[in-house]
Amino acid sequence: MRTNMVDVPRLVDHDQRRAELGEAAIRIILREGLAGVTVRGVAAEAGWSTGSLRHYFSDQHALQAYVVQATTGTLRRRVIPRVQRPRTEGSVVEQVATIVEEMLPLDAQRREEYALWSAIVEWERHHPQEGGSVTWNDQRALHRQCVAALRGHEPVREPDQATAPHPDAQVELWAALLHTFVDGLAAQIVNTPGQVSAGTAGHLLRSLLRAVPRPAQPAHHPERENAPQDR
Repeated sequence: MRTNMVDVPRLVDHDQRRAELGEAAIRIILREGLAGVTVRGVAAEAGWSTGSLRHYFSDQHALQAYVVQATTGTLRRRVIPRVQRPRTEGSVVEQVATIVEEMLPLDAQRREEYALWSAIVEWERHHPQEGGSVTWNDQRALHRQCVAALRGHEPVREPDQATAPHPDAQVELWAALLHTFVDGLAAQIVNTPGQVSAGTAGHLLRSLLRAVPRPAQPAHHPERENAPQDR
């Protein structure tokens, strides 16, 4: 006996499919750079038809914009927990150095992350963002926090405060110097690996951090004015 069958559309998890596309695009970036992220190339990498991919992205610009956003999120999920993990051992210089080293391509994982950051920077260079480069602002905020710690300031609690200029002019100056130094050091590690080893990079970084001038007087913390004084 034949029964009538009704075709039931299969539910599609669009968020999951976009995540799959993002992962496929990241694999392409690591092999070919951002230029390799095309509708045809991502469709092939993900095992989709080109027509299926165009259901989500009408052209290469829309696809790359999504990929950059997804890659930024992936990197933040990877790097931020490592940067924010508690550090209680060693001097302040050593603790700050281990934070900054998360931004240096010193091993396979961080070299991969550096390649992804570079792809994002390339996109931002060709498509300037309102408010400036997100990547640059994120990295400058990290360096600002590190220098502030070296100069005895309390860490800021709100993310927006970390991206704003610090009231201590020396923090702003040395954050800019540290940011420039780290970018240049990272480029040397990638481009001339035989000349700059991980050990050399670590030594240079710590030498710069030790050069950050400490304030003559302890940093001023208004919230501590009414606290009991140490005897």
